[in-house]
Amino acid sequence: MEQVNLTQAAETKRKTQKSGKHLLLGCAFLLAVILTASIAFAAAWFAAKAKYSSGNGHLVESIRQAREIIHDNFFYYDEEQEKDLADAALKAIASATGDLYAEYYTKEEYDELIKQNQRTFVGVGILTQINEDGVVQILDVYDDTPASEAGLLPGDILLEINGVAFDGVMTLSEFLDNVCAEDGASNSFVIGRGEEKLSFDIIVREVHTPAVSSRMLTDSIGYIHVLSFHGTCVDETKEAMKTLREAGMQTLVLDLRDNLGGSLYDAVDIADIFLPKNYIVTTLRARDGKVVEYKTHDAGTDIRMALLVNGYSASASELVAGALKDHGAAYLIGTKTYGKGIVQSFYEIPETKGWIKITTDAYYTPNGVCVQDEGITPDLNVELSEEAKKYSIDYIPFELDTQLQAAIAYLED
Repeated sequence: MEQVNLTQAAETKRKTQKSGKHLLLGCAFLLAVILTASIAFAAAWFAAKAKYSSGNGHLVESIRQAREIIHDNFFYYDEEQEKDLADAALKAIASATGDLYAEYYTKEEYDELIKQNQRTFVGVGILTQINEDGVVQILDVYDDTPASEAGLLPGDILLEINGVAFDGVMTLSEFLDNVCAEDGASNSFVIGRGEEKLSFDIIVREVHTPAVSSRMLTDSIGYIHVLSFHGTCVDETKEAMKTLREAGMQTLVLDLRDNLGGSLYDAVDIADIFLPKNYIVTTLRARDGKVVEYKTHDAGTDIRMALLVNGYSASASELVAGALKDHGAAYLIGTKTYGKGIVQSFYEIPETKGWIKITTDAYYTPNGVCVQDEGITPDLNVELSEEAKKYSIDYIPFELDTQLQAAIAYLED
């Protein structure tokens, strides 16, 4: 086992139920292998059938027999399809487990997944939305990206991409699909800035997007939003704490809303920032009864904290929230969390160099609670209005963000 990951199937549901207007310009990634339909069907059928065979060797023998049938009889067979057959069979095996989170990744898919988890994309480096006026507005321009170097600014209106104008009918995703996201490709952007209409030729490249945002809310209250437990989130959180302390922070709002999870190890390391040394963060229990405790190893901090959560705070977010709540290190505000208390692990398949992800453990909070299908109930339940839910967390107007307002009121009390 090379890597442990806390993943979240709520991503699709979240993107569907929220406004769907927020999208980072980057390279879309499809975890799919396009095969001849008959080959994919045959491999999937035999793999699924093998699931119900009893005794050692039935699965391997069934797949071997299927491969021989296809090799000897399939009219369109080509030797180059051997890899496709193996990939399709392995994908079907993962699906046939019945594990909602099980998945097989080809080597290429796994490499791309790792890059995405490191928050690395090929793109220009901007965040956009369709605003209330029905135009595409640039919400953020990330540092050290083609967009920032070209001179794009937050607030600019994106009018055209490679000669295609936004017509107000197409979706944001359809409009952004006009970006050529091949590394090194040149793209033409036309933006509106006040009364001006400006053109930019921007060459896309691999860019890194931050996992953490932070700012001072008042003279003494700091704010950190951890978007995901991936990439450099631990170092970014530590740097944010240092910067906020230098700015006069006395209390902190830690925001885990819409954070769907990520790496177990990153979650433990971030909890370590806020808890005293040798405190239990979580306990993992495996199928074979093996129990592993994860404890803090640093001194932590005694800063007074409000922790924001919602129904899309999931997996690794719930691990951190559960640890801070059980130890009395943070006061939870918002709505009940998603309820994912299981862990997925990645294992390499040496023959194909691909990786299979399966559920291997359940995790428990320091008080011995597994949040699977239960979630974590906050100390103070505060709902957001439907209007507020149209925005990404970092861009909710303060007057609409009743949860953040409640956190400030708690810390000022």
